[in-house]
Amino acid sequence: MTIEETTPDAKGDIQNFWGRLYQSLYAENDAGLTPEILHRQLDDLADMFAYRAHMAATDMTADMIRGKRVLEIGCGAGGHSALFASRGAHMTSVDITPERVISSKHKLDLLAGDAPPASVLQTDAENLPFADASFDIVYSNGVLHHTRDTERALAEALRVLKPGGRAVILLYCKSSWHYWINMWFVEGILRGRMWGDPNWLGKATEWGGKDTQTVENPITRCYTAAGIRKLFVGMSDLQLRKGEFYFYLIPKLGRLYRRYQIKRYGAHPGGKLVYGEDWPIQSPWELALGRVMGFAWFITCDKPD
Repeated sequence: MTIEETTPDAKGDIQNFWGRLYQSLYAENDAGLTPEILHRQLDDLADMFAYRAHMAATDMTADMIRGKRVLEIGCGAGGHSALFASRGAHMTSVDITPERVISSKHKLDLLAGDAPPASVLQTDAENLPFADASFDIVYSNGVLHHTRDTERALAEALRVLKPGGRAVILLYCKSSWHYWINMWFVEGILRGRMWGDPNWLGKATEWGGKDTQTVENPITRCYTAAGIRKLFVGMSDLQLRKGEFYFYLIPKLGRLYRRYQIKRYGAHPGGKLVYGEDWPIQSPWELALGRVMGFAWFITCDKPD
């Protein structure tokens, strides 16, 4: 998708969608947070990420980030930033959406005294207000494929990274079951979403929570391995790993599986901070299939000295 294919007020639309989604997913949990509850939920979140081999567990361990200056681009409701701060990272967290900035600051404030000082800013990923080479680690979890100009946002992320620093980034995977079967074939072809609408993929993805959807996600992009390598050209030690496969996302049939899945494997409380509800635990089959046809690219690379 090119920049021209987005709406003239794409950034305003992005703020509106993700602000509404915040209210649907996170507002209820945030309202009841105390330092004690937050610490318990962070322990649950860390356990869930470890089970899934999510990059927040495998590439952002306490030993890797303690004492480091870490920038999270697109901090959402602040669950990841709070987890990293609790592990000793000096966090700077940014998001374009006011509701999510407020939510992230609230969580980091609740950690005061138990974590290094942190800051949260409302800003645009395509125009980061930081000097070159400001951070040891730049982290972004499933955000930059929703920006108006992903290439520019990534260039900004790598600009503010110190030489020798590490980027840890999740982008959606085009060579995946979810893209080709659930999205392209079912949503795009059978349901006709793609006909004449260059933004059909965004409109077919991302909603969740307690509220009925009344707004549409303006932008979602997916990438092949070759596309990822092109985005990160010039970086060293580029590593790509797939993850995140779920049977319950299969249209129609997935609803039946989700009931079985929760009954058979349970639901993990670690989902509350990042999904607003307990997370249906993946089966061993799903974990294995994720490594082959998952919807997430877990990307790590280093900035040359």
